[in-house]
Amino acid sequence: MLFFVIFQSVPVILLLTLAGALYLTWYDIKDEPVEFTIKIWWFLLVLLFHVPGYLVFRGWLAVRRHRREQESHTPTPGPRGRRGGGPA
Repeated sequence: MLFFVIFQSVPVILLLTLAGALYLTWYDIKDEPVEFTIKIWWFLLVLLFHVPGYLVFRGWLAVRRHRREQESHTPTPGPRGRRGGGPA
């Protein structure tokens, strides 16, 4: 979007790329359990910064999903008792 404002022209391929990035952003963020304002913030960031904004969004989403997956797996305690396999 900033590119379009600076150069006062809209190449068709960049407009289609922007539309695709906005659609993918909406598709990825619609089911995320975050506040509505955060969803709008990411959508507007991708709108303003186009591809770099979308790449930052995908990185944030990957880290968030990875952390959520790690939190859902509760660590199990190790074996208790004497360590080693030597005689008692």
